[in-house]
Amino acid sequence: MPRPDYAPGQSWTYRTRPGEDDSRVAIRRVDHEPEDGDVFHVSILGVKLRNHRVPGGLQPAMHHAAVSRATLDASLLEPAGAADADESWRDGYAVWRQAYDNGDAGVFDIGIGDVLGYIERVVAASGEVR
Repeated sequence: MPRPDYAPGQSWTYRTRPGEDDSRVAIRRVDHEPEDGDVFHVSILGVKLRNHRVPGGLQPAMHHAAVSRATLDASLLEPAGAADADESWRDGYAVWRQAYDNGDAGVFDIGIGDVLGYIERVVAASGEVR
């Protein structure tokens, strides 16, 4: 099977977490980094991301994540048309870009569902509101 040509503007189905079957990955940007190769900047939409910092405790999207091709290859299933034109990912990208350039951020190389679980654990460790 040939490797998919992942490109900005695409939306994909992926191996979702239980209860998030309608979730999609939107590819926003691709950067080539000398140390990490192709880095795909994605939004993960239609999720139920536990986050004590948002009203209701559930965040419906992760607007930016930097992931490897291996993450996409392991997670994405089928093209799902064009991604939305939402620009919310740009703020997260700017924060990541600065941290990455300073050596303080990296690129996920785990499945998309595992990325979401990791983010939930980090947010929870930052202090639940009680």
